[in-house]
Amino acid sequence: MSVTVKDIVDAQVHIGTLKSEAHPKTNKYRLDIVNNMVVLNPEMILEQLNNAKKKVQDVRKSWKDILIVCEKKMYSEEVKSLGEKYGVAYLNYKAPGGFLTNFDTFKSRINSMNKMSSFLESEEFESLTKKEQSIYKRNLTRAKKVYEWVKSLTQKPGLVIVVDGSMMKSFIREVELQSDVDSIVIASTNYNKYLWENDIIANMLSYKSLDFVMNYILS
Repeated sequence: MSVTVKDIVDAQVHIGTLKSEAHPKTNKYRLDIVNNMVVLNPEMILEQLNNAKKKVQDVRKSWKDILIVCEKKMYSEEVKSLGEKYGVAYLNYKAPGGFLTNFDTFKSRINSMNKMSSFLESEEFESLTKKEQSIYKRNLTRAKKVYEWVKSLTQKPGLVIVVDGSMMKSFIREVELQSDVDSIVIASTNYNKYLWENDIIANMLSYKSLDFVMNYILS
């Protein structure tokens, strides 16, 4: 699968934020201002998309795990679909603080969730009172809300794809402290950090734009 500048424009990936919201660090990606909206250079986006896609392919070849992190409620179900479609782990509810820094601790919680899930299917669970069963079910539901979609991780992910850098500043700082974790940050023109070679500047307010970007780099 390959994409063209026309594909990027058709998917509205090249639409930035309002001029008043744009950060100066993203100015070099700017092509024009139309109706007070920043218009991004689609040729630069195309280069970023190809760099990010290559990074994903390289990580897969090294048999490392990929994790998508997205706290955008409007895109939560789409992240779930992407994870299932491409076989990658994801956090689409809330990224727990210290998830990478204290990964061993969180992995133990994931293991506990998996054990609890098995317990709820056992005869021992059936022998509990309804009140006790209710407590276990409630605890499992709470754990699954956060960890269900990373339960397959056996080690720290080799690549983290962060959707909407402006929303995920704390998590990005955590990623930057991990010498053994690569990242792809997808952000719009309101992002206040410099973008690196694998990062992507794109329209963060459009389902069409996000789906286009995510499906291309993961396919």
